[in-house]
Order: sequence, then structure tokens, then C-alpha cells
Amino acid sequence: MPSFNPFSSMSGRGAAALFDVRLENDFIVFRGGEEESNGQIVKGTVVLCLTTPLKIEDVRLRLTGTMRMNASGSSSQKNDRLKTICEKRWEPFIGVHGKSMMLPAGNYEYPFEYLLPGDTAESVEGIPEASITYRLKATVGRGKLAYDLHAYKHLRIIRTLDPSALEFHHAMSVENIWPNKVDYSISIPQKAVVFGGIIDLTMRITPLLKGLEMGRISTKLVEIRETTVIGATGLSVREHKVERDVSKWDMEVDRATHWVDMIEDTGQDGWVITKALDLPRRLRQCVQDTNVHGIKVRHKLKLTIALKNPDGHISELRATLPVAIFISPNAPLNEQGDVINPETAQADGEEERCPPPSYHEHKLDQLYDDDMTGFRTPAGAMSGVNSPFYVHSRAGSSENLANLAQSEGPIPPADLSSRLMNVSDDPTLRNTVFNSTIGRRSEPSSNNLTRHNSGDDDTPSSGRDSPEHIDLDEFAPTTRVPSYHTAVQTRPPHESAPTYQTALTQPRTPPATDNQYEYMPSITTRAEGEEAVSNQRSNAISG
Repeated sequence: MPSFNPFSSMSGRGAAALFDVRLENDFIVFRGGEEESNGQIVKGTVVLCLTTPLKIEDVRLRLTGTMRMNASGSSSQKNDRLKTICEKRWEPFIGVHGKSMMLPAGNYEYPFEYLLPGDTAESVEGIPEASITYRLKATVGRGKLAYDLHAYKHLRIIRTLDPSALEFHHAMSVENIWPNKVDYSISIPQKAVVFGGIIDLTMRITPLLKGLEMGRISTKLVEIRETTVIGATGLSVREHKVERDVSKWDMEVDRATHWVDMIEDTGQDGWVITKALDLPRRLRQCVQDTNVHGIKVRHKLKLTIALKNPDGHISELRATLPVAIFISPNAPLNEQGDVINPETAQADGEEERCPPPSYHEHKLDQLYDDDMTGFRTPAGAMSGVNSPFYVHSRAGSSENLANLAQSEGPIPPADLSSRLMNVSDDPTLRNTVFNSTIGRRSEPSSNNLTRHNSGDDDTPSSGRDSPEHIDLDEFAPTTRVPSYHTAVQTRPPHESAPTYQTALTQPRTPPATDNQYEYMPSITTRAEGEEAVSNQRSNAISG
């Protein structure tokens, strides 16, 4: 017998075939700290599909950020303290609250966006004592005596390190000497590690005691969480601290496998052990480093190295290295807090997935050693090694040295000297092309100006008619710029520029001409001459 429900048509639960909140990105990424990062936009669409007409009041959306704090550390919800740290309410997409309307059957999409400020707290999930979560809630208001329709969407806020952060470029290491035991060095390439990634651990141990052997090496990743409950007055009310072992790795050291006769950078022999430490890929097992709203999470690598002494007893060497775990936007998490497979994760490229290279990994790279082969060298055998750009070269002046060099035969010295004399600063003359075959320049049709190297046009140039053989390699050193290393080692000239007083006292050198220029005396000579004339005048007056 079919059941009869008088409120079925009024509730309208089955009228919506689809009601969902869709985001362009399920996670929002902030780069850098809260005081330096820029705001990010949340974009999405509310989708509503109706198979039959539905009586509604409005369609609205709300974004809420909630912080949960339980300073006792227990999983009981009785001691949870909830606080709203972010809230955004959009205006109704359609309708008005308190006034009913009939929405016809069909498909509806309502886009929305919101600019999150740069100091928005990042999401913290996976620990029992505290959490920060963000959720979008879309509602179709039905009014009285009807069930509202709701759709929820989880939003994750990721705060990652800036590519220029020091954690990317500084290697973390512990180096020390245990007297009469070992000289050891334990290091990782960089402090920052991607969540779900790998930590490359390197250990170099040199024995200082004859007969000393190595035993088991135990490594564990420790997570330290501190929560502080802030009261209404802004002061700390209760603090709670807890530590947990996230992962643990054990390895055995064998002399035949790990012993090296010459350890690089030290010149000593000893054990060299490398180990790739795989980090967990779930937030329930490990949380990223954070310090926000009284929630502080840190991570450390703790190592215990067993040393077998010659007399049989075991000594332990202990060391600690800090590690900063961050969530990469190119390897995001799903709603359950698990790292998405890197092959299917949304990524811009392999270079962005990896952090910037550190100096530690490239300090042995080959350095530049004055080898200019292949450095800005254009095609062609006659191209200069250090050819300047067009705006700084003679190619943009009245003659083209590149065409001159590619022509048949050597370059006469007279042509080179004429180039220096005919350099023009007029931009209209810079498209002049030199024709080495006929020994003249072809000016553009719009330029009727002519220039000559001498006053006599009919005088032949012996240098042009019978060019002598010039080796092009002789001019190569004048076009090369020395490297910084060479310039530093070059001795400065011993003779410096003369002072002003020295220049006045030195006699001037007359020009080597046929006395066609008037000799200009120095300032001192002028002063002496004027004084002599004044003395003669005074003597004449007195006489």
C-alpha cells in the first residue's frame, strides 16, 4: 500500500537533482608569512539543477573559518572550544529572505568570488588537540514548513614557503669531535622538506680510536606540538605540549660497503652512509610546521649511532637536526588529508615542484675559466667572440665592419683610419653601407650629403689601390673584454694623472705644425707678462 505524506510536496527534497558548490581550486596558496604574502581570490560556482519547479525564498552562500582548541589534549569534544576566525556572507544570488517565489525547472549556475586577505590563517588538520578548518555552505531557503537544501564544500588554505626563503638555501649539519672516539658530520641538503617527500641524510664518521667499529644507526622523526589557549583578556590561560614519533628508520653499517679510503673535503678515511628517509603522506600521521593562533608545530630528526669499542662495550652518539615540513601547492592534499599522487596532481612543471637548488649541491660545479666558446657567438666563421650589441657597435654607424670583414681580401689600415675619422653621430647616416669591392660608400637616396677624407677628390689613395696584408688576429685582443679574474690580477699603471699645480708648472709642448696656430701661453706665463707690462708703464710714468 503506498504511503501518503502530505508534506512531501512541501518539502521538495527530491526536486533538486543536483545541488553543489564547485571551486576553481580546492586549495588556496599563500606564499610567505602573514605579514608579507598577498591576498588570494576564491572563485567558484553554485550549481542547482531542478527537475520540477520549486518554491524557494533565496539561494545564498557563506564561508566560515573555525578554530577548535582542546588544551587538555584529549579527543573528547566536551572540552573543545570553538572560535570563528573568518566569515563571509554573500548577498542572495536570487530571491529575498522572507518572500517566496517559484523557481522553474532547469539548470542554474551562480558564480562567486572573494578576496582572502594575506594574513588568513592556514588550515591545520590531523591532530586531536586543535584544528583550523574552512567550509563553504550553500543554502536554498524554502521558508516555513519546508526543508532547506544545503551543499557543503571543504576549502584548504595552504601557506607555503617563499622560493627565496632561507630554509631552501641553507644546509643543516652537525659537525663535532668526540675525543678519542670519532670525528663525525651529519647533514641534510636543506632544512625545508616537502610534505610527503624525501629527506636525504648523509653521515661521515671517521674513527679516532683503533679498532672502533660502527653498529646500528637509528633515526626517527619527532613532532613537537604546543597549544596555547588564549583567554578573553588576551593572556595565556592554559598550555599543552605533546611529542610523538612520526617515523623511524634503522640501518646497519658494514665496513665493506660503507668504508671510504678518502672522504671528500676532509682527506680522511671513514664511513660514509647515505639514507633516503620517506616522509608520511597523510595528515593523520604528520602535520606541517606552523605557528598560528596558539598552535605551534615543529619537527626534528633524532639520530642514535652505536659505536663498538675495542674492549667490547657499546657507546652511543646522539645528534639532532631541525626540519621544516611544508605543504607544496604542486602536491596538494585531498579532503581526507592524503597527498594526491604526483602524477595526477595539478602542477605547473617539474621545476616548480622541486625547491630551488642549494649551494651545497653545486659547490663542486666547474667554474667559468675565460672560455668564451659558444657565449653569445653568432653564426659564421667571421663573427667576433665578444661582439657588442647593435646600439654599442660600429655596425650601426656609417660603415659596416661586419660586411667589410666578410669581403674578400685583408682590411687596409687606411680604411680603418678613415672609419675613425668618418664616424658620425647623425642617425640619418647610420644606414650607410660600405662597399669594399669598389672602395666607396653607397649613401641612401634620401641623403644627398657627401663627405671626403681630404680636400682633394682626385688624389688616389695608395692604401686603397695597393692594400697591404693585414692579419685579422692582430685586432682580436682589442675587441675582447678581460674577465674579472684577469682584471683583478692586472697591475695598475704606476704613473697617475698629474695634479693641477703640476700641470701649471710644466711647460706646454707646442704642436708639430708649420706655425699656423697661435701659441697659447700658460697661466703662469701670462701672469709674468702682464706684470712686466705693468712695471714698464709705472716706470714710464715716474720718469
